[in-house]
Amino acid sequence: MPSKTHDLLVTMFREARDRSPAERPSIEAEREQSHAYDDAYRPVPGVTDEEFDGSAPGTRLMTPDGARDDLAIVHIHGGGFRAGSAKAVRALAAQVALGTGARVLLPEYRLAPEHPYPAALDDCEAAYERVQALFPEARVVVAGESAGANLAAALLMRRRDAGDTRALAGALFSGVFDLRPENYTSGSWVTNTETDLLLNPGLGPTMTADYLAGHSPEDGYVSPAIADLAGLPPLFIQVSSAELLLDDSLALAANAARSGVHVELEVWPHMQHVWQAATGFLPEATEAVERAVAFVRRVAEGRVVDGAVLSGGPASLEEVM
Repeated sequence: MPSKTHDLLVTMFREARDRSPAERPSIEAEREQSHAYDDAYRPVPGVTDEEFDGSAPGTRLMTPDGARDDLAIVHIHGGGFRAGSAKAVRALAAQVALGTGARVLLPEYRLAPEHPYPAALDDCEAAYERVQALFPEARVVVAGESAGANLAAALLMRRRDAGDTRALAGALFSGVFDLRPENYTSGSWVTNTETDLLLNPGLGPTMTADYLAGHSPEDGYVSPAIADLAGLPPLFIQVSSAELLLDDSLALAANAARSGVHVELEVWPHMQHVWQAATGFLPEATEAVERAVAFVRRVAEGRVVDGAVLSGGPASLEEVM
C-alpha cells in the first residue's frame, strides 16, 4: 500500500495537472519549471557538495566523508533532453554517495534544441573521462533518470565500443529508451495517460524532434531498447507501473536479457515518474534508492549472479521478452 506521503503528492500532482493548460509549455517555461527544484536540496551531513572543475559549468561533485578510491559514480540528470539540471538530483546523489562510499559526479550537458544529438552524449562522455583521469583506481557506475537514463545507457555502449573495461554497472531510473515514433502511439504511452501525472503524452514526439534534429531514431545510441547490448556491464532498472515510460524499461530489460547482460528490473506499483528524486521525503523513494545502492555494492564486491532478475510487475521476464 502506498504511503500517506505518496497519496498526498499524488493529490497535489493531480490538482496541478488539472489546472495546467492543455498545450505544452514553451521550452523556456519548461526549463524555468525544472529549475524550481534546484534550491530544494538541503545539505546532507557527511556529504560535500561542490562545483566540479574541468567540466561543463554547473557540474556538481558529491563527496562522502572518507570517500573510497576504487569506485566512482556518474549520474546524469533528466529533463527530456531539453531541461533539467545537476542541482535538481543532489538529494538522490547524496544518498547514493553515503550508501556506497563513492564520489558521485552530476554532469551538466548541452541541451536540445540548441544543441541536438550527439552534444549531450559527448558532454557526458567527457565528464566520465574526466572522472577516470582524476580517480585512476576507480571503476565507474553510470546512472541516470528519465532522459538521463537514456544518456547513461548510451554512454555505457560508447565505452564498451571504445574497449573501456572500467565501466562497472548501470543504474537506470524511469528511463526513455525508445525514440521511434511508433513507441509513442502504443503500449504504456497510451494506457498510462491517466495514471502518469507528471508526463504529457505529447512529450515524446516533441522531445524526439528537438533532440534528434533529423537523426535516425533507429540508431541504438538514441534508442537503447533496440540496440546491441551484448557486452554491457550489469544493469539495474527501476520503473513505475503507473508511468508512460513503463514499456521503455520493460523493452530495455528484455533486450539486455536476450543479449546476455545481467539485468535486474524492478517495477514499482503506483509511483510517479522519477519518484526516486524525492528520497528523504517520500518513503518509497528512499527505499528505491537504497535498493539501487545495494545493487551497486553487490556489483562492486563481485556478488552478482548472471541472468535476469525481475521484481514486481509481470510474473516472469519471459512475459516482456
